[in-house]
Amino acid sequence: MEPLVASKLRGDYRTGKRINMKRVIGYIASGYRKDKIWLRRTKPAKRNYRVLLAVDDSESMKKSGAGEMALHAMATVAVGMNQLEVGELGVASFGEDMKLVHPFHMPFTSESGVSVVRNFKFDQQRTRIALCVESAMAALEDSGDRSSMQLVFLISDGRIERDSRSALKRLIREMMERNILLAMIIVEGKEKKKDSILNMKEVTFEKGKPVVKRFIDDYPFPYYIVLDDVVSLPEVLGDALKQWFEML
Repeated sequence: MEPLVASKLRGDYRTGKRINMKRVIGYIASGYRKDKIWLRRTKPAKRNYRVLLAVDDSESMKKSGAGEMALHAMATVAVGMNQLEVGELGVASFGEDMKLVHPFHMPFTSESGVSVVRNFKFDQQRTRIALCVESAMAALEDSGDRSSMQLVFLISDGRIERDSRSALKRLIREMMERNILLAMIIVEGKEKKKDSILNMKEVTFEKGKPVVKRFIDDYPFPYYIVLDDVVSLPEVLGDALKQWFEML
């Protein structure tokens, strides 16, 4: 994640904030002609991202055993973002609706992390993913001035309602237009491989005839990773972010 805000001094300018002492002797020796002796804050050295981690709090997460892994993934990403000093970090839960459980303006500490985890019961009856994406955009808007780059990570078992896919595709297009990167981190619990989202199939009807497709083939999220081992999350997510930024 590249620095976005120019906060370090750089360059040889005729005016600026501070004198470059290395240039002073040359300036005097030139008879005061080589007067580009000033430094300005033009070197990017500070990150100014706004990141929202939204964790699926629905009942299906508990049934699949993905709930605990989702919280591990959330904590891993939050700690990594803090170490990078990315900017502002918010955490939300979603299911029937979305709730911001850690606001952007507060630093994410070990104490606040414990408080955040207590908000997750994994007992919500539905996963209204389209409403969550819409609420995520609203949360970013309400958090103040827009940063140079905004990221939303949804951490879920990835099971979404088929009738929400068209709305999701529209919302995802809108997010891209607003310079918001939306990525889905699909966590899989201790279920058997055959129950993996990659192996799920569904029946659709085309011209009145039933067609069997893989569930993931028509997945509305253009950027997603499937995670079955939280230990590999930093490396997998790092590689994925690099690819996503290159595509953007």
